[in-house]
Amino acid sequence: MNCEEKDIEKIKEILGENLVTLVEYNNGDEKRCLAVCNTLDFKTLTDLKKLKAPPMLFTRNEINNALDVFPVEFLNIKRHHKLIHGEDILESIEVSKDKLRHQLEFEFRSKLIHLRQSYLKSDGDDLEDIILNAVPNLAPIIGALMYLKDMHAKYDPDLVKVMVGVDTKVLMDIHNIRIGKTKFEADKNKYVERLIDVLTQTGDIVDKIDIK
Repeated sequence: MNCEEKDIEKIKEILGENLVTLVEYNNGDEKRCLAVCNTLDFKTLTDLKKLKAPPMLFTRNEINNALDVFPVEFLNIKRHHKLIHGEDILESIEVSKDKLRHQLEFEFRSKLIHLRQSYLKSDGDDLEDIILNAVPNLAPIIGALMYLKDMHAKYDPDLVKVMVGVDTKVLMDIHNIRIGKTKFEADKNKYVERLIDVLTQTGDIVDKIDIK
């Protein structure tokens, strides 16, 4: 759902003065588009549905009410967005570290369970997809963990290993495969094993973080 140039103009035309903010943000190595409106009705949804890549949609009130529910997602958007049109209301949002810790624990535990079950159900043909999908799924929560640990630098697996105590290099390895820089190693099971290690260790670490 990246903001394609031809869709940007259509989004602005459809929403008109109702459009508050239009941004593009990074989710791992994927670019996505988000539009914030004053109001949203079904006709607007129907008009936007015709676009090749419709944006993620929120009303202004929903942004304020959703910060406690989706702190990981909004922290990622706040830190990795580019304003395309309107008022940059995302720059000033405040994310609660306490709410962030609770969602992080849920995310690491649930993604661990999901990865294990996906691996158990895999017939081998879909194993590459399971592995490749890990980067956009895990990158925002690793970034949130760094923020929780007051690490405000750009993601670096070596830095995370030193400061957090978890080897997340597998995410960089998978990212390089996704962008065509490298290819899968013969034993793809090793990637799943390393991802499970990341999720298990980080879940335990988040569980012990005490928010002052």
